Amino acid sequence: MIFIREKIIGAAFIAFFATCVAMAQSVWSDGAGDQTWSTPGNWQGNAVPTSVTNVQIGTQPTGDQIGVDTGSTTIASLAFNSSLTGASTITGFQSSDTLTVNGAITNNSSATQGFLLPIFAGASATWSGSLTYGSNVGIGANQITLAGTNAFSGLNLNFDITNTSTYGNFIVSGTATFTSNVHININSSYVFVGGETFDFTSGSFGSATIGTLPTLTAGLSWNTSSFISSGVLSVVSAIPEPSAYAAIFGAAAIGFGIWRKRRKA
Repeated sequence: MIFIREKIIGAAFIAFFATCVAMAQSVWSDGAGDQTWSTPGNWQGNAVPTSVTNVQIGTQPTGDQIGVDTGSTTIASLAFNSSLTGASTITGFQSSDTLTVNGAITNNSSATQGFLLPIFAGASATWSGSLTYGSNVGIGANQITLAGTNAFSGLNLNFDITNTSTYGNFIVSGTATFTSNVHININSSYVFVGGETFDFTSGSFGSATIGTLPTLTAGLSWNTSSFISSGVLSVVSAIPEPSAYAAIFGAAAIGFGIWRKRRKA
């Protein structure tokens, strides 16, 4: 009985600890005023964010900017609180500084909040505006719902294809805009076959341009005619279908018959 009771208590403690970890929060307080992500004094309780942390920007940062200086940084989610008095930007101090968000990105303030460092989706989630993205954005094979106003003006927007049912895409429930200098790149090592279709957004890619696409095997090509306007990319075969062969041979047979008839005449 004692053993069973200890097991129950142990399981309850593990569940409680897991819940505490899952609910870990770091709130930006701007206490140090040096605009630096890694400075403990800028976070309530000196709680510098970790990969399991739900981050809240709770105080308007000094100079309206927060500089990520910890290389490849991962957090659980990111929210800009309604208490912010104006627009702010999360940027990187070095070109190698990036931010991966495994959950939601939410702007609860009335001002536009933005990112000037490469940002990556670590999982499928909702990004709620008004938000701007001025650098590379990596979606991977995740599904991101864009709510509110999301504006992309960076260099590259990258999607991955794992297979015909798993690939990155945008569900647009708000407004999403893409400027002409945004290149949309599709990455994949998947072996494609003719007739496959992929829909990367429920909206459009606005003024963006097509960047790089996966290499296809001989006889296949990409149909990009609807890609920018509706997000649809399909694989087409350069080899005629059996019905096409039948039509070709039928036309050839008729032509040959006419030729023979004229020759006999």
